[in-house]
Amino acid sequence: MRALRIWLADPIAAGATAGVLLALVELALLGALGRPPLVAALLGVFVGAGGLVGLSVVVTYRLAGRFGLGRGAAALVIAAPSMALWIPLGTSLFQGSFAATLPAASLAPIVVPVAGWLGVAAATFAGGVVLRAGPAARIPLAVGLAVAGAALDVANRILFRSGYPDLHVTLTLATILLIAIALGLGLGAPPVAGRVRALTGAAVVAAACAAAVFGLDAPADRRLVATRADDARHLVRAARAVLDLDRDGHSALLGGGDCDEGDAARHAGARDVPGNGKDEDCDGADAVVRAVVVDAAAARSLDEWRRRPEIAATLARTRAMNLVVISVDALRADQLPRDPAARAAFPHLSALLDSSVWFEHGFAPAAGTDVSLTSFVTGRWNPFQTIDATLPEALAAGGLLTHAILPREVLRYAGETLLTRGLASFDRVVTDGGRRDVGDRVTAAVTTDHARAFLDRVGGNRFALWAHYFDVHEHRQLEVSAAALAAIDDGGRGTVGHRYRALLKLVDGEVGRLLADLERRGLTDKTIVILFSDHGESLGEDVRLPDNHGLVVYQALTHVPIAVRVPGVAARVDPTPVSLVDLAPTVLALLGAGTAMVPLDGVDLVPQVLGAPAALVDLDRALVMNEQDQWAVLVWPLKLLVRPKDDLTELYDVAADPTERTDLAAARPDDVRALRARYGEFPEVPMDRTQKGRRWREARAQRPLPPRSP
Repeated sequence: MRALRIWLADPIAAGATAGVLLALVELALLGALGRPPLVAALLGVFVGAGGLVGLSVVVTYRLAGRFGLGRGAAALVIAAPSMALWIPLGTSLFQGSFAATLPAASLAPIVVPVAGWLGVAAATFAGGVVLRAGPAARIPLAVGLAVAGAALDVANRILFRSGYPDLHVTLTLATILLIAIALGLGLGAPPVAGRVRALTGAAVVAAACAAAVFGLDAPADRRLVATRADDARHLVRAARAVLDLDRDGHSALLGGGDCDEGDAARHAGARDVPGNGKDEDCDGADAVVRAVVVDAAAARSLDEWRRRPEIAATLARTRAMNLVVISVDALRADQLPRDPAARAAFPHLSALLDSSVWFEHGFAPAAGTDVSLTSFVTGRWNPFQTIDATLPEALAAGGLLTHAILPREVLRYAGETLLTRGLASFDRVVTDGGRRDVGDRVTAAVTTDHARAFLDRVGGNRFALWAHYFDVHEHRQLEVSAAALAAIDDGGRGTVGHRYRALLKLVDGEVGRLLADLERRGLTDKTIVILFSDHGESLGEDVRLPDNHGLVVYQALTHVPIAVRVPGVAARVDPTPVSLVDLAPTVLALLGAGTAMVPLDGVDLVPQVLGAPAALVDLDRALVMNEQDQWAVLVWPLKLLVRPKDDLTELYDVAADPTERTDLAAARPDDVRALRARYGEFPEVPMDRTQKGRRWREARAQRPLPPRSP
């Protein structure tokens, strides 16, 4: 027992033991202790991390002792390895919307590393002072450190679970360090022999290498870690980043999906160029060029349908109409079901859908406002390329007076330049008056008031008005009144869902007030109304989803309501799968400016809106969704989802399985391969949401300069 005690007290062994303890906690919480391959993989990862922590302690203490440094200087040297964590943390920590609100955010790349280093040094110095006070201080200090480590791990698992990855890695390693120090102090044994330490180090390296090469080989294990794990997910992500030799963002080890570490163009997230004899996306085969079959007879029939007198007359009438766009941030499609009893909770939105052509299979191109709203105004899958004309610019060129009511947070993070190009005026709604990016007021009524004030100013002008309602997005931040909660049930979604639905009901009332104002002014029969949402929302019902939205593209985050109300056109539910990129060409076609934004990626949905025969509009078409951790391709009813960095592929029949529970990828490899090839047809969408990325987007969003005359 004495030998074991001496061994466990050594920093490398204590670090490895702390890693084992944390790994066992993680495996128990995952219910995965009965899965030997996953147990071995995570033990290897955690032991490797713990051993590295212990090694840093050994090396720095030796350096401090060799150079005979004083206690203060020694503490600074011992704390120096922590800079490997503080530097990337300082770069990334203040990029998120919440963290950017904290004091001194702009100085974080300097302040965080220096403050972190000095903080660790101070803690090291203080610990030495306590220990020199006498042997009686050792056990209380060890217990205190163990408790602190446990508390830190609990906080790390609960707070901001889906964001701030560098912070989570830092906290995980800090937890291991605290537990390791607690072990060493608690055991209080003399130094271990050098030979024993070397054998311990060799065992740690062997376990870590085995985990890196063989670990997470099974897709089920990778899925469990990626969607449900906490400490393991953070450590695996960090290890893959370190082991990514060609710096393409993917690793060949730990199941990272890189089939060629010598070629940065080949990895699981790459687009596979069809027919070039090269397997860029590492799926085992080169993509095949898809033969596009054009049904000439159907195309002729559609042209003949467009020339029918009643269709031509309808389009002649819509050319003189106004436009009102109503977008509700973070509104899930399943909150507005077709069941009349359930929809009574939101009567005004439901009434609008009932009077519209409602595309029941509507999809956002991303799970974040930035990509979705800019795709709406550009009609492009990649809205961050050079855009010659936006939808407001095209409408203004057609003689419409353009105005928008947009939240300050949306303008800040989705891109003010691109969203406001072409607007004659816009209202900036303050949703975060007390603290930047922290919602502190319900603004639906303010949004409607601004819309009505604009209508007061338009006079006899044709107009295009866009009102973006933001309160639903803020359901986790806003204080929701007891009266608002009492006005609606939780829809089976618990506390989070109850707040969400209460705010949606408030927005519903304001949408009703805006539509009633159009009616009062005699504009209803002269105005096309578009309703859509930019993305859905996680309500805590699925462990695969983040805390709110973004990161992944499952149905809860990308299936959104899309509806078009044209006066005089019969309302109905249309089953055509559509995307927000289709709204710009549809609006332009209805208003007689179909070529004003060429080229466009979206499809003109006028045939569906005006009721063309289904046989004429049955499109062999793919829709794409892009996010930071996952992309998807939908060719109805099959939806392929890929997490490139985790090398995870999922396939769902979303018509039969709308909540995406039965993965068909293993059973239908040909469909997986075909949909992967379709993804290669789409442009890459930059997903950099850091401050640097947002600045780049703003620069790209500037209106192109006119060509120089010769």
